[in-house]
Amino acid sequence: MQRMDNEELINGYFEGSLSEEQKREFDHLFETNADFKTEFEFQEELKRTLVKSERKQLKEILSNTAVPPEKEQPKVIRLRPWLVAASVFVLVGISSWLILFDRTDIDSQNLYNSNFAPYENVVHPIERGEQLEDLKTRAFMAYENENYKEAIELFKTLNEKNNDKYIVFYEAISLMQLNKQDEAIPLLEDYIASSGELKERAIWYLALSYLKLDEIEDCKEQLRVLVHNEGFKKKEAQRLLDELD
Repeated sequence: MQRMDNEELINGYFEGSLSEEQKREFDHLFETNADFKTEFEFQEELKRTLVKSERKQLKEILSNTAVPPEKEQPKVIRLRPWLVAASVFVLVGISSWLILFDRTDIDSQNLYNSNFAPYENVVHPIERGEQLEDLKTRAFMAYENENYKEAIELFKTLNEKNNDKYIVFYEAISLMQLNKQDEAIPLLEDYIASSGELKERAIWYLALSYLKLDEIEDCKEQLRVLVHNEGFKKKEAQRLLDELD
């Protein structure tokens, strides 16, 4: 197997795409290479900062005190290793450009893989060492640990006991992680129809689900909604439309 360079290893770590061999290589570099460790910790801190921003926004939404519409919505960014030299303040503005940078003639599956990342747990943060007695905590812990089969079952149980609409949203993302887009689509559609707090985010994932299934026209229809709304993932949605047209 061809060895990955340091940038690809860090990128793969954040995307959760490393093989077992690559994970061992990552751990070895982290322990023995000071430059590698410094680069990783820098990007991890950037990711943490952006997640905090997203959590703050969602807290406002869930409290019915959303940010005024004239303000641009914060973006959740899939970090790239070669952003080390970039300013934190320009990351949001260039994120959509980075996703498809220097790629041509890519098919819908590659396009999906380039844009899909599971949505962060911004509604029920898990603290280290927290006791897993609460059903919601168990569900989101499974989600954060990428135990998506377990997360789905817990989300289903939680949905029967709780009226928080966003539970369905995270169940749908878990299904997408297991390549069950056909099961995720009706959940996302129902959630969007109910005008859940994460509606625009659900539209983005619905578009990606259609893309994964090669249902291009349905995908483009959802992307146009995001572009028209001028909110979450507008730039990424427009770029995808350009690629698909």
